[in-house]
Amino acid sequence: MRVPEYGWTTQKVFHFLNFLVNGVRALVFVFRRSVQNLHPEIVQHILLDMPSLALFTTYALLILFWAEIYYQARAVSTDRLRPSFFTTNAVVYTIQIAMWLILWWKYIPLLVILSKMFFAGLSLFAALGFLLYCF
Repeated sequence: MRVPEYGWTTQKVFHFLNFLVNGVRALVFVFRRSVQNLHPEIVQHILLDMPSLALFTTYALLILFWAEIYYQARAVSTDRLRPSFFTTNAVVYTIQIAMWLILWWKYIPLLVILSKMFFAGLSLFAALGFLLYCF
């Protein structure tokens, strides 16, 4: 209400994504048995992995927010921050979608493990990025 011409600010998008991630995770938790019975199995992986992708985007957005504050306080240009945010997300989503397509084409148990490790690595790097600009 203070600045109506800005529309969707970074903070508003962060809160929306956080609500979306938590809502989808709650629904997947409530309907866990139904999700586990879905066929083909790739649908299960997509429903279980999509909230993690959205969570990565949410916290990457939080890192972007803190980085913009940090660089603006130091009077450094923030021109490259948003494009790098979008590029990073595009690369992450492309890799995950490629893994899903391969799993849909041919189920490879090692690729499922690799996908879970990919999410663990994403979470680690998101946490490290947050710590970099938080302290």
